[in-house]
Amino acid sequence: MSKVVRGFVMCIALGVMVFAGYQLANIVYNYASANEDNDVIAAIADSPITEELDETEFVDPNVQNKLTAYAKKLFGKAAPGRMPITGNQTKASLAKAQQRRINFPALKKKNKQIIAWIYVPNMGIDYAVTKASDNKYYLKRNALKKPSSAGAIFMDAKARADFEGMDSPVYGHHMRDKSMFGSLPKFRNASFRKKHQYIYVYTPQSTKKYKLSSQFITNQKQLAPNTSSTKILTLVTCEYTSANAHYVVRAKLVSSKAPGAK
Repeated sequence: MSKVVRGFVMCIALGVMVFAGYQLANIVYNYASANEDNDVIAAIADSPITEELDETEFVDPNVQNKLTAYAKKLFGKAAPGRMPITGNQTKASLAKAQQRRINFPALKKKNKQIIAWIYVPNMGIDYAVTKASDNKYYLKRNALKKPSSAGAIFMDAKARADFEGMDSPVYGHHMRDKSMFGSLPKFRNASFRKKHQYIYVYTPQSTKKYKLSSQFITNQKQLAPNTSSTKILTLVTCEYTSANAHYVVRAKLVSSKAPGAK
């Protein structure tokens, strides 16, 4: 191989390495940026509910919310601990979830299309739920309407925004770092399901508690409708074990109470 050809090959190889490095750095940045924005939204959600809010009030030292360095810098205050994201669901963690209050007035100042909040105690799913006029808008936008490869957790455009319909479908990306609905496939494990049976949805009008009823993988574009007399919550994310598949978790409504009620 001549020196010219060898040099040319080396240049190509170097270019490929630089491009690969750039792509990897871009992926890492996008994940970090998405998680930072979600921490900011969570800080707002768990802030004290007052009649008038400004950005200095969104984070209180007593608010149970773990912030990233980005969120701390943005709001100027730190909070000691977010709602539990590990371990098993217990009477204590479920009681805490039941009495949780979400600051919807503050959230809606950021985005009027935030219609609810979803939380699976001791799991890490703890996000704003958005709703647009179609099911594409939040695929590449987060709950602050900023461009994001992680998108937002969003409700089906045709469903009732108050979660009072017979089926309330909610979608989220299956992120590799387990954010958004990336941890949802943990429900495939029977032991995990037994120790994480409950899901909470908070709306401005109520706190809804659901109990896991089924989980499955499907290649169908449309899910079978709910034919029971019980309202259900349907969580959907991508499934990477087969082409065009989705992983689905369904849960039955067991209670609906006023916000903060035990």
